[in-house]
Amino acid sequence: MSQTQIQRPKRSHVFFMKIILVVFVLIFAGVIGFNVLRGIMIGKALANMPEQSSPVTALEVRASEWTPVIHTTGLVRPNQGAMLSAQNAGSVSRVLVTNGQNVKKGDLLVELDSSVERASLQAAQAQLPALQQTYQRYANLVAGGAVSRQEADNAKSAYDAQVANIESLKATIQRRQIVAPFDGKTGIVKVNVGQYVNVGTEIVRVEDTSSMKVDFAISQNDLDKLTIGQRVTATTDARQGETFSARISAIEPAINSTTGLVDVQATFDAEDSKKLLSGMFSRLHVALPTETNQIVVPQVAISYNMYGEISYLLEPLSEEDKAKFADNPKLDSLYRAKQITVFTKDRQGIYSQLQGDEVKVGDKIVTGGQQGIGNGSLVEWIKKDIVGGTAPAKKTNL
Repeated sequence: MSQTQIQRPKRSHVFFMKIILVVFVLIFAGVIGFNVLRGIMIGKALANMPEQSSPVTALEVRASEWTPVIHTTGLVRPNQGAMLSAQNAGSVSRVLVTNGQNVKKGDLLVELDSSVERASLQAAQAQLPALQQTYQRYANLVAGGAVSRQEADNAKSAYDAQVANIESLKATIQRRQIVAPFDGKTGIVKVNVGQYVNVGTEIVRVEDTSSMKVDFAISQNDLDKLTIGQRVTATTDARQGETFSARISAIEPAINSTTGLVDVQATFDAEDSKKLLSGMFSRLHVALPTETNQIVVPQVAISYNMYGEISYLLEPLSEEDKAKFADNPKLDSLYRAKQITVFTKDRQGIYSQLQGDEVKVGDKIVTGGQQGIGNGSLVEWIKKDIVGGTAPAKKTNL
């Protein structure tokens, strides 16, 4: 027997392999057919199923008042305040003030050693009567021609020079006395008796906190919106949970050429002034004239996509839909969602002021459940409290 005859497969083996291949083809075709049939049956089942509604919350839009505000920041300052410093170098001889003491204008607070100046003053004052008598004697003699006019003028010049010297010494002594420039309260005394201070050394701060103010700046574009007496509210990090009331008391008559801003000052109410300290950083809200008949909605009613801001309105069911869902016990709560594009004009807290006529008074705007709906979706209006539709209670220090 040849080698070729030995390697040739038997005819029964070939037939068996063909049978197996046919079986696999039939199984594969059956699986495909089953999936196609299954998809057709599922499609028919879904087509025959009633349309499901998605639960949403909504509110009916009403006309509201809206008070626009300008948001800015500022620093609190006292009615008057100054850091008193030494005008002359010398040793501190007396400290007559304590930390946090209430003082009156003209009260002596700290005194530098002025013994040398006082001795010079006494010597100068002792010489003044003799110079005055000499001048008067020469003035009487010049009329009779006993002395020349030149001698009389020299005597008067010596007298006037001594008077000026006395005034200079008095001024020097006064400059060594640190007095309160106005009624107020002192801060921390920064010198001690016997300490040598140089010109400009800080001595003590005095502040008049009877009327606290706040300095801030706004854009020149908002200048025409400001008036004297306009209300300003302020909050500070140091007094969390509290709001302070002020009114604009001064507007700078020029615009800062470097920043393009206008400097403004507001004065706090007397009661609020007692709780504030100079230098406090504050966040300010300048109230503008109130606008009426505005469309105001919670910010949760506005969604965002790549094209801008959108909202959903509840549209009543058509007659066809009413007939279709006639057996649904929730028929009175069913609506169609209508997607619209909205434009926000202003925001405050949890509310947004809308512009344009896309949303009108009486419209029902969706405030919750937007993630599961689209334009034309069947929705069920669940009438319950809106999450994010009510401002939370303000934090207090209690």
